[in-house]
Amino acid sequence: MALVRLHLFLSLLLCGLATGALLVDYKVTRGDDPSKMGQLNLEARRNDKQNKNSAELYIKSDMDWKGTKCAHFHRKKDYIRAEYHALNKKTEAGKTYYIGYEFALGAIPDALMIFQWKEYEANNAGGANIPLSLEIRDEKLQFEYSSGKSGSRAPQWTQAVKTNTVYTIGLEILAKSSGGHVRLWWNGNPVTFTTTGSTTLAGNMFPGRSDPKFGAYRGETMDVDTYVYQVQIGNSKAELDARFF
Repeated sequence: MALVRLHLFLSLLLCGLATGALLVDYKVTRGDDPSKMGQLNLEARRNDKQNKNSAELYIKSDMDWKGTKCAHFHRKKDYIRAEYHALNKKTEAGKTYYIGYEFALGAIPDALMIFQWKEYEANNAGGANIPLSLEIRDEKLQFEYSSGKSGSRAPQWTQAVKTNTVYTIGLEILAKSSGGHVRLWWNGNPVTFTTTGSTTLAGNMFPGRSDPKFGAYRGETMDVDTYVYQVQIGNSKAELDARFF
């Protein structure tokens, strides 16, 4: 009997380790609170930061346009930011980060960013401020890369998108300043970058310390609503739901 109990204990321990391997694991169908994505970042107009939800600026558990549960990111016109900052001060150089992101857009204003791989240290010393981003331009979603502070965010891949449509993104980011790379999946399919002609984009993916951010940044010309259903981050692709890749 003692041996059976020991076997059961070890099995439960291994299961716990397996399920706890993800660095970030938000899933609305499990009833998760949006705060599982990270640190709340709300900003009304530039430099007017808010520390809690209001009617005009919030991220909360809610329903999307068709009554499906989601994390609802909302900003009124002229407001700049409703994001979750994931892995704040926890990303490390040399590690590979796999990211899964399921979302829909209620509006597609120009310059709206729905994902940032945001730099926090080297951006004041010549490094790119936002090495990687997903940004709306002319009603298309662009995956962008910036190699340094003086360089613009150059589009690497473009995809037409619609409002009120659910999409998934998968990312593989090797967080290195030299020899880093990124790979992208759209709705589970690998993307070929127009700039490289391959599925891999090499470059400086970790100027100093870059962290992932999800939600709605910029695109202030109209009210913005985005809906997020799942966010996962891990150091192994096998830890994430296979549908992202």
